[in-house]
Amino acid sequence: MTKKLSTEYIVRRLSALGVSSFTAEEFRRLLRLEPPRAHQTLHRLSRRGIVQRLRHGRYVVAGLGEPESLGQPLFLGTRLVEPSYVAFWSALHFYGWTEQAPRVTFIANTRHSGPRQVGEHRFRLVRLAPTRFFGYEQSRQGSLDVPVAEPEKAIVDAFYLPDLCGGVGLAAAATGEALPSLDLDRLEAYALRMGVRSLCSRLGYVLEGLGAEPGSLRGCAAASFVRLDPRGPRRGRFVSRWHVIDNRGGA
Repeated sequence: MTKKLSTEYIVRRLSALGVSSFTAEEFRRLLRLEPPRAHQTLHRLSRRGIVQRLRHGRYVVAGLGEPESLGQPLFLGTRLVEPSYVAFWSALHFYGWTEQAPRVTFIANTRHSGPRQVGEHRFRLVRLAPTRFFGYEQSRQGSLDVPVAEPEKAIVDAFYLPDLCGGVGLAAAATGEALPSLDLDRLEAYALRMGVRSLCSRLGYVLEGLGAEPGSLRGCAAASFVRLDPRGPRRGRFVSRWHVIDNRGGA
C-alpha cells in the first residue's frame, strides 16, 4: 500500500532540509517518489497554494503561512532563470550605495531578457553575453542564499548599461559611495574583461574625477568620443584624455 504524504509532512520535510525552492526532479528525489506520483503531488500542492511555480519545472514553497521566500524579490528573481545574479540598479541598492530603490528587480543572466512578474513583484531579466557573465557571489538575505554581483562587478555593469541603473548620474554617485570599499585592481580587471571601450572611458573618467587613478583603463578607452550619458545630447565638455563628452549638464 502506498503511503499517503500529507501536506504538513511535505512542508516540514522541505523546511528541515532547508529547501525553499526546487525543481520537479529535486522534489522527486528529496521525497523519494516515482515520477508519476511526484507530478501528481506537485499538482496538488500547487492547486492548494502550498507551492508556487515560478517557471517551467521550478517551484518555491508558498505555504503553510507566508514564507520568507515569497517576500524576497531578489531571491525570487534569481530563481526565474539560472544561473543568474542580482545586478544593475538592484545591486547598487543592495549594497546601500543608493537610497533610490528601483521599481523592478534587475536580474542578469545569459538566456532571457524582458519583464517578468511573480505575485506583486516585478522583474527585468537582462541577457548578457556569456563572456560578460561573471563576477557574482552568494550573499545572504535573511535565511536565503541570493547570488549578487560582486561590488566591483556591480559598478562595472552600471557603466556598461547605465540606463539600467537610473542613469549615469546615479551610477557615478553610487561609485563615489562605494569607492572606499572597492578593490580597484579587481574593478579595472573586470572592466577590461568586459571588452567594451565606451565602458572603460566612462568608468575611467568618473573614477579619476573621484580622485582615483585608473591608469590601466586608459589603454582600452574609446577611440572616438562617447557620451558619458548615452541618453543625453552629444554636447558638453569634451575630455580628450578619456574621449568622453561630459554631457550631464546638457550644455
